[in-house]
Amino acid sequence: MRSTDWFTDARFGMFIHWGLYSNPAGVWQGRKIKHPYAEWLQASEHIPRPQYKELAREFNPEGFNADEWICEAKNAGMKYFVITSKHHDGFALWPTKVSGYNVGEATPFKQDILGALAEACRRHDIKLGLYYSHWQDWEGTGGDICSVHMENEEYVHPTEEAFQRYWQKKCLPQVRELIENYDPHLLWFDTWSKHSLKFITRERQEELISLVRQLSNKCLVNSRIQFLDPSENVDFISTMDNSFPEEGFSKPWETSGTLNHSWAYHSMDYGWRPTRELIQNLVKNASLGGNYQLNVGPMGNGRFQESAIRRLREIGNWMRVHGESVYGTTASPLGKPPWGRITSRCLGNHQTRLYLHLWDFTPGTALFLEGVSGSVADAIVLETGQPIKVENGLGGIWLQI
Repeated sequence: MRSTDWFTDARFGMFIHWGLYSNPAGVWQGRKIKHPYAEWLQASEHIPRPQYKELAREFNPEGFNADEWICEAKNAGMKYFVITSKHHDGFALWPTKVSGYNVGEATPFKQDILGALAEACRRHDIKLGLYYSHWQDWEGTGGDICSVHMENEEYVHPTEEAFQRYWQKKCLPQVRELIENYDPHLLWFDTWSKHSLKFITRERQEELISLVRQLSNKCLVNSRIQFLDPSENVDFISTMDNSFPEEGFSKPWETSGTLNHSWAYHSMDYGWRPTRELIQNLVKNASLGGNYQLNVGPMGNGRFQESAIRRLREIGNWMRVHGESVYGTTASPLGKPPWGRITSRCLGNHQTRLYLHLWDFTPGTALFLEGVSGSVADAIVLETGQPIKVENGLGGIWLQI
């Protein structure tokens, strides 16, 4: 039976956007591209398909090391890893038999990137997830295009017949390959606008989910298989990009977020989020029963930027001490206090441990925790074990920090 327990216990994962667009890195013909996301290069600049496909000849990431990537994820405290096996441009990071537009046939690199990462995940006990763009595919084989950014004389919406050929001849066979070849723990599908409803119908959703269920008894499916009208049979909710809700969901859920603005590596994107904000994003979601999937865009040579590595390692240092306040916790039973967030853990025997994450607090003052009932066994600072004095108050307790 499929279980989402591992997913909700993990709370924290890595997202990777990497492909042909990583070498241009947000710059085309000497200018910064119009779209803020580097992976939208082909759409943003209306690059003719033959010209865009030439980028495959330049894709030779000699710095790529699967173990290094997975170790960075693990050392950051992440428990799962999701990579763009095929993004909207239609290029595959594995030697698919369905299309020659793949890393094995079209590039000088010729290595099975997904295979290397799957093996590294197994070695380091990290769950593998694969992003697959099932709706948009700009290769020209019948997948849809984005009206907002690319509709012109070359890029047009496919007919229903053309999309059905793409669906049967490319999409479904490639999803089968991904499951049979790499045995992922989750597949991350992607829709976000009303235009997806024309092609990703309820019938096609169920057909794709049924294929996943047929091939794997563990692989989870996310709600962005059709974000505007998801099937009840999806396993977890994916919010919109960098969207942190004010309340949780009935199903397991997650937010995918970026380190700066772009998902793929963008050489002119300098808007790096501070580590404190990234940790708070993780805790905010955990306090509502949700996960955080933090994205890294590796450079075209296969390396992580130093700015990304520093933030990952700073998060990892925090998680080494405070990980128990995130992993396997449940949503706050006391809402969202003004000074931070709360996560919770049931200890059995009618005991609950509360983790108080203090964001806006002045040391040397007292903290009031409203809504606590029953007796308090003890209170400590998690990192040092320093005891905290507790006093009963009207409707809660006072903590002398």
